[in-house]
Amino acid sequence: MSRRTSSAGSLLPLLGALATGVMLAVPYNYAGFYPLTWVAFVPLLLATHGRGYLCHYLLGLVSGLAMYLVATPWMVEFLQRLKDYSLAPAVGGAAVFWLLTSQLPALLMVSYRWLQRFTGHYPLWAFPILVMLFYGWFPVLFPLQLGESQSAFLPAIQAVSLTGVYGLDLMIGISNALVAAAILQRQGREPGLGGRGSVIAGVAGVIALTVWLGFGWWSLAQWDHRASQWPTLAVGLVQPNEVPSASVPDPEPGYGRAWPPEMEVTEALVSAGAEVVLWPETRYKGYFEVDHVPAAYQRNVGALGVPLVFHDAEQQGRGKDFREYNTAIFLGADGELSERYRKHRLVAFGETLPLSREFPWLVSWAERYLGDFFANLTPGSDRVTFPVNGVHLVPAICYESAFPGHVARSLAAAPGSPLLVVLSNNGWFGDSRQPWQHAGATILRAVENRVSLVHVINNGPSTVVSPSGRILAATEFRERAGLLSQVPYTPANGAFSSWFTRWPEWLAVVAAIALLLGAAVARVRRDGR
Repeated sequence: MSRRTSSAGSLLPLLGALATGVMLAVPYNYAGFYPLTWVAFVPLLLATHGRGYLCHYLLGLVSGLAMYLVATPWMVEFLQRLKDYSLAPAVGGAAVFWLLTSQLPALLMVSYRWLQRFTGHYPLWAFPILVMLFYGWFPVLFPLQLGESQSAFLPAIQAVSLTGVYGLDLMIGISNALVAAAILQRQGREPGLGGRGSVIAGVAGVIALTVWLGFGWWSLAQWDHRASQWPTLAVGLVQPNEVPSASVPDPEPGYGRAWPPEMEVTEALVSAGAEVVLWPETRYKGYFEVDHVPAAYQRNVGALGVPLVFHDAEQQGRGKDFREYNTAIFLGADGELSERYRKHRLVAFGETLPLSREFPWLVSWAERYLGDFFANLTPGSDRVTFPVNGVHLVPAICYESAFPGHVARSLAAAPGSPLLVVLSNNGWFGDSRQPWQHAGATILRAVENRVSLVHVINNGPSTVVSPSGRILAATEFRERAGLLSQVPYTPANGAFSSWFTRWPEWLAVVAAIALLLGAAVARVRRDGR
């Protein structure tokens, strides 16, 4: 063998790992490339086959770095805007994020290798379960679950109303395992794949995919028809396209705290027939801090006679009792503060320091060594709704929509006719693809819970989504706009609660038990042989 041939052969595993990362990332950026996800792991599985733990870890790490570099280059601009960093520390902070997040596929592959050693064979059945568990539960700062890249593949996302996005992750894992196993068997690199157990696993995988997609085609038509018969609520969305900054911004010329640009757009939406108006998450409104702002909002909203939902930072108490919340505010048709929702799931480092409540000394340590790198908001605990004409708006703030269980439990607590409302500020990410990633991921929450969704984003694209995942209306990106949409909602006499809404974690529990039992049975059979 020539040195050139040997060198090319040694590069193939690295190229395979890179290919996996890029193929996983592209559908997050451009939803129309969703087929890539269903075969993206194949190059990595082929590259690691028959190799040791270190190789599995390193190639998994390479694929993770490739994925997150392609999917999340916006992390650099996010740190520059949020913390007012120059380019060098922003790149350094982003590199730490990419390296830590890449541990997900790296440790996934190490776990898969351990199962191969433990069971004594190529565990075709185990890889999809590991994929589902790791992408569903591995702690990362900004979750990117595999199934959330499939928002444009409507038949594939319908069954998430039964399983959540976790079931879709499982199907993606099955598809990748089947293709990789077929290639390995054809190449003669894994003779054991022709055994009875592998054949049964392969047939079961094909049946699972067929049933999943077949149910999706049928369910899509059913839910499109059902939603078309629902009553509608005229919802006005305000997209201010405000440029966020690390410091509190001054009001725009011609506007003030009492009369921000959003109020002007709200007037036009109410004149057009809006029954409720939603503003996105933005940097600062002064509702809880500036004395004249609450009275001005009460006067303006009361004159319009239509409820308003908006966002602001809320401060309570002084000294040791001081608390700051990320809050969504509901003003009734009379302009009075009727209800507030305090964000539950805070973004680590952006909004809270992990474990700071359990270990208060971490706060002083972080202030000394990290400076203004973190904020320390207080999480809310109450699940509330905003009632409008018989509809109960269920609020979530920004990246809370990335947590399927949290959203499901909030909707389950709604007294009736729920409508999911997400307020986001994605202006921190500039001109990147992140707003589309976030909007696409949130579509899965509508289908999981079979409710309509209104996702209003500061810089767009703001979207209105049906319970089947179809986008009913959307705004342009990076434009100041107002959008009036007739949003279907579950009628009070026809309430529906999806299986996932009632039992959001059931599949993870069943899959973990199946993984343990399967591994134990395989080990017993190996020892018996």
